[in-house]
Amino acid sequence: MRHSGGTRLVALLIGVMASVPSFASHWVPVGVPPGHPDGRIVVDVDSLQTFDQFTLVDIMTIYATPLVNSHDITLDRFVQRTAVNCATRTFARVTTTGYLGTKQVGASSRSADWRTSSTLLPNDATSNRIYDLVCKPAAPTPGSKVK
Repeated sequence: MRHSGGTRLVALLIGVMASVPSFASHWVPVGVPPGHPDGRIVVDVDSLQTFDQFTLVDIMTIYATPLVNSHDITLDRFVQRTAVNCATRTFARVTTTGYLGTKQVGASSRSADWRTSSTLLPNDATSNRIYDLVCKPAAPTPGSKVK
């Protein structure tokens, strides 16, 4: 059986999307990485989970071109699992996973002290957008009743 170029392209795209599960989520743009005006920072609003007084969320930083990080790993994006304490407006990084194309190229170990090592959330536009997405209740949809 012959496969057309279009069929191969579709199969390749399906393989790429399946190999990086983070693309299956609902990513909302919130800003750009400092020093990388062509990049973007996005929040996965489908990843929100409550754990004690924290809300856990996945935040992805995407670069327009690959770069080498401080650990000498070449990547084009990374996802940070972040814990936000909405009451104290603090956050802690739980894990970080780096990607290059469709391949995972690095991952941190889970921070053992993330519950006790929170940092104040900066008062900048990107951090404020993240805080609003994570901590503010969603507005009711038109026609819905608030309970």
